[in-house]
Amino acid sequence: MTGLMLLDTASPRLTIPRMTNDHDPRRVLGYARISKATDESTSIERQREVIEATCRARGWALADIIEDVDVSATKTRLDRPGLARVREAVTAGRADTVMVWRIDRVARSVSDLAALTEEWAAAGVSLVSATEPFDMTTSAGRMLLQLLGVFAEFEAATIRDRVTAARAALVKAQRWPGGAAPYGYRIVDNPDGAGKALEVDPVEAAYVRKAADLVLSGKSAYYATKALNAAGSTPRKAKAWSMTSLRIVLTQAATLGHMTHKGKVVTDADGQPVQVWEPLLPEEDVLRLRALLAPTRTPGGERKRHARLLSGLLRCSSCNGNLRVNQTGGRTRVVRYACHGRSDGRGCERSTSIVAERLDEYVEGVFLDKVGKFEVVEARESVREVAELAATEAAIKATTAELADADDEREAELMADLRRLKAKRRELLAAPDEPEVELVSLGMTFAEAWEARDTDGRRDLLASAIEHIVIRPGVRGRRGIDPQRVDIHWRA
Repeated sequence: MTGLMLLDTASPRLTIPRMTNDHDPRRVLGYARISKATDESTSIERQREVIEATCRARGWALADIIEDVDVSATKTRLDRPGLARVREAVTAGRADTVMVWRIDRVARSVSDLAALTEEWAAAGVSLVSATEPFDMTTSAGRMLLQLLGVFAEFEAATIRDRVTAARAALVKAQRWPGGAAPYGYRIVDNPDGAGKALEVDPVEAAYVRKAADLVLSGKSAYYATKALNAAGSTPRKAKAWSMTSLRIVLTQAATLGHMTHKGKVVTDADGQPVQVWEPLLPEEDVLRLRALLAPTRTPGGERKRHARLLSGLLRCSSCNGNLRVNQTGGRTRVVRYACHGRSDGRGCERSTSIVAERLDEYVEGVFLDKVGKFEVVEARESVREVAELAATEAAIKATTAELADADDEREAELMADLRRLKAKRRELLAAPDEPEVELVSLGMTFAEAWEARDTDGRRDLLASAIEHIVIRPGVRGRRGIDPQRVDIHWRA
C-alpha cells in the first residue's frame, strides 16, 4: 500500500489509507504556508486538516504545525519567519520529519528545495508531503522530489508571467491596472469601456497645487509640509505629511497624468510619455519642482554617512588630528571619540578621548542655545533657466500640435511662432552652465530644522555654523562633560 492521499473531489471529506505503525513513533513537525489568506483552495485550515489526518493515519506523533500566512515562497525564497522556526527545530533535534501539504508549500524553486532537503538530510530529518508519494531515502524518491520541485518552479513562473501579461494589457488599453491610486486621484469605472480608470480628486488636487505654489514661490519643502499638515491634509499611508512623501507627490510621473509600467513611464510610438489621465500640475511646474527638490549630491556622488553626530568636526588639542569613533570596554561597550595620532604615526603627545553620547548632548545644547532661534538660510542654484526651457519646450509641443489642423492663414502665424520658439530654445541651450546662486529662506528656525532632520541633516546644520571643535584631555576620575575641555570654533 502506498502513502498517496486520495482526495474525494465531490466531497470535502478525506479518504486516507491507514498505515498505523506502532514501531515507528516518528516526531513530526508540520509546516503550512499560503501567499494570500483569501485563497480558500489552499487555506491554512485545509492544510492543517490534511497534515493532522495523515499523521493519525500513519501513527506518527504530530508535535506542532508552524505557519507562514500571506508569505510568498517566490518573493521571499527561504527567508520566512515560520520556515526559520522549522529549520531551528530541525537543527535542535526536535523533529524526525517535516510534513507539508504539498512540496510547493515549502519551496517553489529547485535550488531552494535542494538546499532544504540537503540541510535536513544531514540532520537525519525527512521531508514528507501529505499528498505526494516519494521516499527521500531512495535515489528514485529523491529524483521524484526534484521533479516536483521543477514543476513547482514552473507553476510559479507561469503565474508570474500571467500576472505580468495581464497588467501589460491593462496598461496598453490605458486602464488602471490595480492597486492604490496615486495621491490626487481616485479610482472610478472606466467611462470608455470595461475596467477601472483614474479621475482627479478635487480636494487632494487642491492640496497638491497649494504645496507646489509654496515651493515654486521660494518656500522650502519643510514649510510646505507644515502648511499641508496645518490645513488638515493627510497622505494615503501616514498620519501626517513628511518632506519625503510630499517630494514624491510633487515630482512623480503620475502627477503629470502619466502611467508607469515596471518602473518606467509608458510611451507612445515616438517615445513620448502617454498622458492617460488629467494632470494635477502643468509639465513646466513639475520640471521646476524636480530641479528644486532634487536631493543634494556631493561631487563624488552619494554623501558618505557618518557613524555619529560630531564625526568630522572634532580635533585633538595636542596634534590637531581628527577624532574618530571607536568602542572601548568589555561586555558594556562605550562609544567614544578618540585621537589616533600615535597609531597613525603623528606622534601625539597627549592624545585624548571622550564619551560620544555625552559630548553629542553637550554640543547640541550649546548649539541650539546659541543659534536655535535664527532662521535657516540655504544657498541654492537658481532654476530660472530650467523653468524657462521647460516652458519653451511645452510651447513648441503645443504649437506643433495646433499646426496639424490649422488653415493657411493660421499656419503662417504658427510657423512664425515656431521659428521664434526654436530660436529661443537654441539660445537657452547655448547659455553658460554656471548657475546663479541665491540665498533662500527655508521658512524655519535652526531649532525647528533640528527636530525635522536625521543625524546627517543635523550634522549639516552644525557644519553651517561651526568650523570645528577642539577637544582637550580630561582629568582622570572626573565624570560628565567639563566645558573647559570643549572649544567650539564658530563661523563668522
